[in-house]
Amino acid sequence: LRPAFEAVCRPAGCVVPLPRRPELIRIVSSDMHNDPPRRLFVLNALLHNFARFPQQYPDLELTLTDAGKPLTRRVLRPAEYLESRAIRNGLEAGAEEALRVHVDATGVPASGYELCLYPYECLKSAKQ
Repeated sequence: LRPAFEAVCRPAGCVVPLPRRPELIRIVSSDMHNDPPRRLFVLNALLHNFARFPQQYPDLELTLTDAGKPLTRRVLRPAEYLESRAIRNGLEAGAEEALRVHVDATGVPASGYELCLYPYECLKSAKQ
């Protein structure tokens, strides 16, 4: 039905958003390393859409930790880790998307991190 809704919406100037089913998106892998000269952390992650349809990119929650204790949290919106064209097209069915995010870590003595899909995976892991 999406093409029909888009056809009706186009003259009215409205937009039909892509579906959002975070339980069908996974963070397949992630790593973070620091870049001391620039005082940044570099986060690399790989998202996979297990749905049979394209969907919106998720928000990601990044928590910097030290000895397992949270120091600071930040929610990364798709606009912070993707180009606008990719956001509009969404994460294709069965597709993977590699992300690279530079995080200013000035004054944060972090030794680790946690990354989850916000709020879906973050709430789930907090209950466990």
